[in-house]
Amino acid sequence: MAAALIGSSLVLGRPAAAADAPTVDSILARHLEAVGGKEAMQKVHSRLIQVRIESESIGNGEGEIYAKAPDRQRSHIELGGLGAVDEGFDGTVAWAKSAMEGVRVKTGDELAKVRREAQFNPELKLKSLYPDLAYKGTEKVGDEEAWVLESRPSATSKERFWFSAKTVLLVRIESEYEGPQGVINANLFPGDYKVFDGLKLPCAMKLKTSSGGQGFEFTIKFLSVKHNVEVDDSKFAKPAE
Repeated sequence: MAAALIGSSLVLGRPAAAADAPTVDSILARHLEAVGGKEAMQKVHSRLIQVRIESESIGNGEGEIYAKAPDRQRSHIELGGLGAVDEGFDGTVAWAKSAMEGVRVKTGDELAKVRREAQFNPELKLKSLYPDLAYKGTEKVGDEEAWVLESRPSATSKERFWFSAKTVLLVRIESEYEGPQGVINANLFPGDYKVFDGLKLPCAMKLKTSSGGQGFEFTIKFLSVKHNVEVDDSKFAKPAE
């Protein structure tokens, strides 16, 4: 999508009238341009990210995240006393594995959420992934004014996206959905955007989650990013029980 203007009054630096409020299409078009554009995205088909996890509640750790077009995803994190935590999606099956739970297959809202998030270069598909996206006005995220879009992918789930009115980059994502122990609420705050092969990625993300009266938070920091690495599809397959 080409970059879209949000009304001549805003472009010229004058306050926009209510009639010139941004639309879903204009926000998504400008966001696509802000993260690098369609041409740069089409040159990338896989990604390997080395990450560090920092948390007072679950400890620190390191690991890697693999992603591959069109919709494959896999993460492996070593978390101190908790041991290894693995999650993956092979295009059909979404799964998680840990020392506490063993192997668990995700269903319902969890599966649907993973399927959406595993789409490679999702900025190219946001309108089709969330066809009911609606503009909900502006809110502050920290000191930054942001445009809010909302989707209800199912009767028991909700997604809200905050796009910086200045940079049109995502500064917050809130998700509510049914999990194994009830409703899960997750707030992700992307930041520290850097450019890799023409694409702007958030290299620090704070995540706050709560479910069943319990919650925790941690920060994910990117240590390195490599594009177009060779990743065999077996990497994403559900491990044996």
